[in-house]
Amino acid sequence: MKYENKDDSAKRKALFYLIANMGSHYEISYRLTDSNGKVYTFPLKDYPDYHTLIKHFRLTEEKHGKLILQPDTIILDIHSVTAPLLTTTIDSAFYCREHPFFNDYAYSYNDFYEYILPYRVANEKPEPFRHFFREKYCTGLFSILPGNQTDLITLISNIHRMVSNDIKFDKRFEKHFNYPTLSEISETGFGNYRDLAIYEVKAFRSFGIASTMDYSPYFADSAGGLFWPVVKIDDNSFIPVFRSNVPSDRFIAPGRIPKVFRREYKDDSTTLFRIKKISEHTPAFLGQFNYKDVTEEYIPVSDVLIPLTDTSKYTYLAVFNNGAWHPVHWSLTNYNTEANFTKMGLNIVYLPVIIRNKKTIPAGVPFLLQNHNSVRFLSGKSTTSQQQITLTQTAPYRYLKPHRKYNIFIWDNDGWNFYNACLANYRGTIKASVPEKGLYIISEKDFADHFTDERPFIISNKSLLFY
Repeated sequence: MKYENKDDSAKRKALFYLIANMGSHYEISYRLTDSNGKVYTFPLKDYPDYHTLIKHFRLTEEKHGKLILQPDTIILDIHSVTAPLLTTTIDSAFYCREHPFFNDYAYSYNDFYEYILPYRVANEKPEPFRHFFREKYCTGLFSILPGNQTDLITLISNIHRMVSNDIKFDKRFEKHFNYPTLSEISETGFGNYRDLAIYEVKAFRSFGIASTMDYSPYFADSAGGLFWPVVKIDDNSFIPVFRSNVPSDRFIAPGRIPKVFRREYKDDSTTLFRIKKISEHTPAFLGQFNYKDVTEEYIPVSDVLIPLTDTSKYTYLAVFNNGAWHPVHWSLTNYNTEANFTKMGLNIVYLPVIIRNKKTIPAGVPFLLQNHNSVRFLSGKSTTSQQQITLTQTAPYRYLKPHRKYNIFIWDNDGWNFYNACLANYRGTIKASVPEKGLYIISEKDFADHFTDERPFIISNKSLLFY
């Protein structure tokens, strides 16, 4: 048995650590289907740009209905990760510890186990990555002869610069749902933000830097979400490593991110992934793996207690993203009629939901979390007083087209309901009367399940505010 000698006690402990926490990790692939189970693929090489791809994607949905992303193959690490992969991982990680590439900081063993040692970052195919990155970037970074070291921050900056120059973000890859291998992403030179974050985390770990991935799965004011690497620079502090096209001030602007989570390797009995039964269906990003809630490291937050109109074992808070409500946090409610949600981003419209028969069902009234548990409920009832409004946009930066017909939808009775049809005048303006305390969407589309870029809005002091 390898690592049985007395001198190998540290590596033996590392082996036990990896194995002890392996049960909560797996590799996963996905397929895109319609409601009848027909599988659809969108080969990226067939589309010259994102606009062409998304146009084809939306036309397909208009013809065949909403496409559903669902698991295709799940391979548990406990059944698939081999002894050679584990020993290669441990030996190469310990090389970093015993021959550090920087000279001003030494990580604790706890940080080493959690943020340097692991063979995976997310649910990608596990592979021995350290030799790949050292061979790829060592020459450009520095000579690895003994004594040729640099400080930690400089090393982080140089690795980030080289990876950013090597692998670029391509918006088309947002519709590439499966995880690429290192060779695949290196060959194309492109990826989505999740793929780029995993790639860069592995690059940092290959040079002995404690790193993992933070992510906000769904923005609260637009489509999509964001994944990015973080690196630990001292005993208490992680710093985010954003791409140059992701300005940090815009990312953390008020009302943008509802939650931020950090991927963890260590098994955590407090996560939904460990609490729920395997047979229980839970939303993506919440019940599929171990993570740590780090929202308050980025933005002001508040706990919020809200009443429910429907009950279940788990209740979720969802934000409106890419035409639908997507859960971003959970609460163990055990069929109670109230739910408490912790550390929620402010100035965001949320909807309480539950999962029933694998479908997301509204479980309360949408509300605006204004600040520190100050809540404005958006009832949408037609009995509330009417307000005259002027409409010029379907979303921030998306203006109405002159002489086009638009439909106003109001959230009521647990769904988007048609309220009124209007014609924009020659200036692209519509005047309408709507209930004052509602949540609305205006769209050229006739059906709510075809929403894409439209954003919900409310009326506040006779003005329209988009969320």
